[in-house]
Amino acid sequence: MVKPSVFVRSGSLAELSCTYDTHATEGFTLEWRYSAPGMPAVQAKRVLYYNGRLYWVNSWEGRMTLVQNPPVKGVASVKIINAQSSDAGLYICEVTNPSDWSGSGQGLINLTVLVPPSKPVCQLQGNTYMGNDVTLSCQSSQGLPTPIYSWHREQNAAPLLPDSCIEDQRTGSLMLHNLSDAFTGTYTCRSSNELGQSACSIILRVAHGETAAVIGALVMGIFLVLLLIGAAVAYVICNRKKQLKKTYSSELSQVNNNSIPHQQTEGNQPTGQSVTEEQMDLKVSHFSPLV
Repeated sequence: MVKPSVFVRSGSLAELSCTYDTHATEGFTLEWRYSAPGMPAVQAKRVLYYNGRLYWVNSWEGRMTLVQNPPVKGVASVKIINAQSSDAGLYICEVTNPSDWSGSGQGLINLTVLVPPSKPVCQLQGNTYMGNDVTLSCQSSQGLPTPIYSWHREQNAAPLLPDSCIEDQRTGSLMLHNLSDAFTGTYTCRSSNELGQSACSIILRVAHGETAAVIGALVMGIFLVLLLIGAAVAYVICNRKKQLKKTYSSELSQVNNNSIPHQQTEGNQPTGQSVTEEQMDLKVSHFSPLV
């Protein structure tokens, strides 16, 4: 006999009630199994086993205790210390007594761990230019029961027209239509359930299109000026390199032209003494037919 549904607050003590009506004899056993949410009962894993001696599985020892130890007097209930959201799921209490097979020896318990909303995250989607539409979103990563969301503006803020905003308390979204200066301000979202609430805020500033256009044009102008300066510098450096290369080539060519004739003159000069004009005349006279 079990209590099929148990609800506890996160951090509190959770008691899973399981009783039986039989006299424990030799071979009496008690087994507790656990299945995480979404898993079938047939895949439940053992966490406690008793057959005259108590056995714990994995890290459950120290987190779970027997209400009656040993569990042989009709009470097989257990307590979970400091229950957390990860403890939620299906628990199976199974009693086996070889001398008594009447009735059902198994009971199923669904444990739900209630969690207050975690601090939500506020975000803005869209461009906040005059006349645009934007969406404010708010979401808590944890919370059971599922949190409800509500948006509020700061005190003394001018009320908005009813058709200028649409709020969805289930998803936490707030859609703002046709932005104007009246929308500027701080928006606060509260995430709440039966266990508590938490909040976040976001500041909305509406930008005028002309201002945005001027800023954009200014940024683009600065970018173009920097680009032109970079191109000019690159052009000057490139031309300077070309001029230096041309000058170097011209000087190298001139040096080569001056050295080649000198080498040829030196190559054609006889190795002996130079021939004088008198010797040339003698040679002419020697072969002259007049001699």
